[in-house]
Amino acid sequence: MAPGGADRATPIALFDLDRTLLPGSSLEALGRALAAEGLVSRRRLARAAAEQVRFTRRGASDATATRLCTEGLGVIAGVERDRLAPVVQRVGEELADLPVPGTRALVQRHLDAGHFCVVLSASPQELVEVVCSRLGLHRAVGTCAAVADGRFTGALDGVFCYGPGKLARLRQALGQVDLGQAWAYADSISDLPVLSACAHPVAVNPDRQLRKLARTNAWPIFDVG
Repeated sequence: MAPGGADRATPIALFDLDRTLLPGSSLEALGRALAAEGLVSRRRLARAAAEQVRFTRRGASDATATRLCTEGLGVIAGVERDRLAPVVQRVGEELADLPVPGTRALVQRHLDAGHFCVVLSASPQELVEVVCSRLGLHRAVGTCAAVADGRFTGALDGVFCYGPGKLARLRQALGQVDLGQAWAYADSISDLPVLSACAHPVAVNPDRQLRKLARTNAWPIFDVG
């Protein structure tokens, strides 16, 4: 048994979160909830959200994505982890209850086949865990924020779970899993390292670059609601 509960002989299915399992941005939903609770500055949140929109529309280098992650972590710097936890729980449950029948059918297909299903996302680990549990998948792997004395420090704890960092976080969580028989579902060209590493890459609601690449490589493309 590999660390994290995945048997090395069991095929793995990896699912991105935003615009793959969920119809929109989990981070934006969390940010709005935190602002409504008075846990983060609305002004700083607005700036971070504007940057995220530009990033989503235009794409960016890994360095820019890392900078945006750092800025997002800065928004919650100083917030008590225990105060944030119930908000994350509520938002995660609400997001998981959004109807996305096409993607849920994909998940159920893998669960019925006995595959080990993982949500692999750049979103905060705590939020990914709630959605993962609610949807009935086996393991959540997301971005971890550093905590000291019960408060978020504004720094990363480990690798940013984005781009090639997703593979590093996956290995950290599950050990040396066999991707030679794995499925990967994702919407963004930033997930190319994960898609390329898996035997069965699938583009779900892909952005323009990923759609073009998927067609070139004859990867399946699923446009689901």
